[in-house]
Amino acid sequence: MEEKPMKAAILRGSGQIEVVEMPVPEPGPGEVVIKVHYCGICGSDIDAYETGTYEPGLIIGHEFAGEIVSTGERVYGLDVGDLVAVNSIVPCGMCYFCRHGMGGQCEDVIQPGVSHNGGMAEYAKVPAPAVHRLPAGMTTRQAVLTEPLGNALHAVRLSALKPGDRALVMGAGPIGLLTLQCARLAGAREVYVTELSPTRARLAAQLGATMVLNPQKDNLFIALDEPTEGLGPDVIFVCAGVPAAIEDAITLVRKGGQIVVVGIAEEPVTADFMTVVLSEVSIKGSYGGYEEMPLALDFIAQGRVAVESLISHEIALEDVVEQGFEMLTHPPHEAVKVLVKLP
Repeated sequence: MEEKPMKAAILRGSGQIEVVEMPVPEPGPGEVVIKVHYCGICGSDIDAYETGTYEPGLIIGHEFAGEIVSTGERVYGLDVGDLVAVNSIVPCGMCYFCRHGMGGQCEDVIQPGVSHNGGMAEYAKVPAPAVHRLPAGMTTRQAVLTEPLGNALHAVRLSALKPGDRALVMGAGPIGLLTLQCARLAGAREVYVTELSPTRARLAAQLGATMVLNPQKDNLFIALDEPTEGLGPDVIFVCAGVPAAIEDAITLVRKGGQIVVVGIAEEPVTADFMTVVLSEVSIKGSYGGYEEMPLALDFIAQGRVAVESLISHEIALEDVVEQGFEMLTHPPHEAVKVLVKLP
């Protein structure tokens, strides 16, 4: 391991990220150290930057991939030199939820970049169970999208979507664009998308959206009436973290349909539960994609999901504040997925 210090992006508080030098971590038992190649900036990272909700001094970043450079004791099946992606959820395996197949709801979870130091650094120390070796031919640039793809796969898996159904994806950020593709793979005959950004709207159309609507300009109820034969979409995936999206979804979904909420709204949501009850609408939350990580890797390796087309910006660690977080927190902008490339 190199003795010179590494650089890392540290969250100091609300609106405060600092790139600092610190010692390169050493792996303990059951841990590996990764030379990070790429780290993505996620919507939850942006929220943490705006609110300062994470522990001050935390190395942020939970979407990352790179190369193993050292391993601790009791690490099996992973070797120095392996190219890997990192799961953002490391369950304990012991609690009620882990024992009942709900590792994403673990009561003693380790979350790199959230509860523990993450990957927006030249090196990252993580528990070995979080690490997945990349399939042959897959690049770390592609692999950095594995974690968000796992989120999209999880949302579709939790949904009641059946082959031949019509789906609506509200919000064409990275998760929404991946959910669009996953819904297609699950057999949806039509997938409609709502999005404000012209860049993201064009990308949604390129990735297979049947129709892309602007919720500020288009009347969603009128626009979706004829394509859905007056019934409404069978399943709606709310990937936009705004209350209005959830409120609209309740009115738009067909009777007996389902709403899967993926995007987290910071503000309270006013829900029309009269419609929910009378129309027998199901609402389900979807968080993370711990179980879907291996499938996400396979889908990317097989070319079944387009991930690199989502990468709009690639920046250096030193520019992560101005060209990354500041840009993303001051719309309008035309960014989709911003990656930090580590030296």
